[in-house]
Amino acid sequence: MKQYDVGVLALRGHYHCNIAWEPTMRWLESQIPNSKFVLHSYNFDGLESAFQNGELDFLLTSPGQATTFARRLPINWLATQKKGHELPFSKAIASSVIVRADSPYHSLQDIEHAKIAAVSEKAFGGFIAFHFEIDKLGYFNSSFFDRIQFTGPPTDNLIRSVENGELDVAIAPACTLEEMVEEGFIDRSDFRVLGQQEHDGFTCAVSTPLYPNWTFAKTDRASNEIGKKVTQALLAMPANAFAAESAKNVGWTLPESSLNVDKVYQHFDMHPLQKPWTQQMEDWLHRNPYLALMLIAGLFGLNIYHVLLELRFKRSKKVLRKTLEDLREKSTMLEHAQRIMIVGELGSSLAHEINQPLSAIKNYSQGVKLRIEKGNKSEDLLPVMEKIQQQVTVASDIIQRLRDLIHKKPIEKRRFWLGTLVNDTYRLVEPDFHRSNITIEINSSGEPNMVSADYTGLQQLLLNLLNNAKDACIKMGKITEPLVVRIELIYLSDQVRIMIIDNGIGIEDETTPLEQAFYTTKKDGLGLGLAICRDVIENHDGMMKYSSVKPRGCCVEVILPYQKG
Repeated sequence: MKQYDVGVLALRGHYHCNIAWEPTMRWLESQIPNSKFVLHSYNFDGLESAFQNGELDFLLTSPGQATTFARRLPINWLATQKKGHELPFSKAIASSVIVRADSPYHSLQDIEHAKIAAVSEKAFGGFIAFHFEIDKLGYFNSSFFDRIQFTGPPTDNLIRSVENGELDVAIAPACTLEEMVEEGFIDRSDFRVLGQQEHDGFTCAVSTPLYPNWTFAKTDRASNEIGKKVTQALLAMPANAFAAESAKNVGWTLPESSLNVDKVYQHFDMHPLQKPWTQQMEDWLHRNPYLALMLIAGLFGLNIYHVLLELRFKRSKKVLRKTLEDLREKSTMLEHAQRIMIVGELGSSLAHEINQPLSAIKNYSQGVKLRIEKGNKSEDLLPVMEKIQQQVTVASDIIQRLRDLIHKKPIEKRRFWLGTLVNDTYRLVEPDFHRSNITIEINSSGEPNMVSADYTGLQQLLLNLLNNAKDACIKMGKITEPLVVRIELIYLSDQVRIMIIDNGIGIEDETTPLEQAFYTTKKDGLGLGLAICRDVIENHDGMMKYSSVKPRGCCVEVILPYQKG
């Protein structure tokens, strides 16, 4: 009598495996004289080890493990198990995502943070089919699968753990739940299957598509003759045979194609014919050694070139930063020099302006002295003392304006009436204009609005423009026509325009770069006036235009948009 060793995957444990498949061993013995078939139950790793060590003649396992074995070692598929409750008969492997009936989870999307377990990461119906379905749906990232526990067989324990609350979700092979209900271990109403898919003729609740059923295969340890006899015996098994009822099938059919199983394994880069990328890279290097050396040399050269560019960039960046700092420092010094020069030009005007409040203070003080000598009461002196105080305030404001021009201050914008700025500036230059017999006219049109701007900066701009207009008028020499400088304020809806118009000598050359720093037509000038004016205007997002006036003279127009706030 010839003995044949049959390795069976025991997903529901060794005891259940023996009950389910021992009758099939006896059926084969009854159909093949002088033969003995010995059943050996294993977990995933045990069955693989026994197969690789040449200890088995036949295998009875899931489609996933059978496909893995068939692509690595020589085996022949003999028959595929048929199920009586599904159509087509040869497809019955799938995953069922099982929760308690009172569970808060109602769809596959809800279980992202649940406590989940499966029998094994190698179990096709018990995990891989579920993993593939979740990937297709695009529900979770890799961290979700890292949290899944793998308990090992039997799968019955997973469902019992869900029942007693140790697990939130169990991933079990298709029909495990229904078989445990039929065997009287659990009550079907206590459980739900999430993401349930309908398959014609298939009565078990599953969460994934169906894949080929379990396969009976021959290893190269058994002869082709016995393989043929086993195939004939399995295909001859009637649906009502005791062996079929014990295994909960309706006999066997020809081997089912494993194409769908191959696609699943290829998706996870788990197919036995797929080499790891490291192995593929190593094979390519062996086939193309010279090309590989050229690529490595090229990458090395590019890295060196990149490092050199980084060094040059850093050096250039330092030089540019130092140059920029030097330019800023020189710009500050030149602006300060311009402020000092303006103060020098306005010295006589300021002296005349300050003399006025000082003369008034002197007169009022003498009046107070005379009244005291005459014995007037102190109450009569209060109006005179208030007038003295007013004149002191006027003198203080004049000096403060002078300080603001001399000292460099950060730009500080505030709201004020533009007419107030024009009047203050007029008081500074009016004496000097009066001595030069130049009349200043101030006109305004439109609805006046307050502006948000740099008061000192705009005053410096007006002083520059007015002094330029004065100098242009002085150059006219002896003429009978009055010399006039007009200040026009034009208020629009979105901007204000300041126009300084004189009837002096005008612009001699329209191409003259008046806004260019250090360009000047004055004998002792620095050429910074209009250049600084341009910077002030740019700080207010404005613009400046200048043009000739007929019959003679010049018009400088400053356009300032209203600032927010």
